[in-house]
Amino acid sequence: MDRHHTARRIAGVLLISLAALGGCQGVRSTEDSIRLGNHYLEFGDWKQASDAFAGVVERSPGNWQAEYGYGVAQANLGDLATARRCLETANDRSPGNMQVIDALASVLGAQGDTKRMYQLLNGAGASLGSPEPYLALAKYAEALKDDDSALTALRAAIEVDAGVVRPRTVMPYLQLALLQQRLGNQPDAIRRLRQAYGISPNDPRVRQALMAAGIPTDAQTALPPGL
Repeated sequence: MDRHHTARRIAGVLLISLAALGGCQGVRSTEDSIRLGNHYLEFGDWKQASDAFAGVVERSPGNWQAEYGYGVAQANLGDLATARRCLETANDRSPGNMQVIDALASVLGAQGDTKRMYQLLNGAGASLGSPEPYLALAKYAEALKDDDSALTALRAAIEVDAGVVRPRTVMPYLQLALLQQRLGNQPDAIRRLRQAYGISPNDPRVRQALMAAGIPTDAQTALPPGL
């Protein structure tokens, strides 16, 4: 066990002890309950996390942190209906929060509500101007063997990742290259890998994929990003 993990464990024990002491003196504060719940979420103790967040959800419905934590706990305990309700509330109260969006998308996928999941992630990608929701959508779509939706999502990720506000990321290109390889479209797969190399020539994932495709990495390898 590394030192950081040990430190987190010790901090968690202290937090639990202080929370228990607070519980003996009366109702635990909202802040303490959320901190305690987040600690249990971190270590996958779903029942304890659920118990910690439940009081806050009951006393202060709409607190997005509590709704999120309780939703995640309930999803892992198998109550998808409650998880969805809480995560939708959290998403309404904290729009654009990718942590919440990811959790809600996972629950929607587990429920088989593919239409709503696609709407959620497409909407988040458009409103945030970010590739992350589209990348998540593509992964879900591939798992569902919906390759057309995966291709559309990855192209959308490339389109919004213009590099104006933040550096470009290789992931839309790399993910699209791997999908195109699987679909047998080797020319486009190589083009996407070369674009990824142009963005981050030292990325080991990109270099490994190029090597596997038999493409040398030299001054001629990189291609400009874009659709």
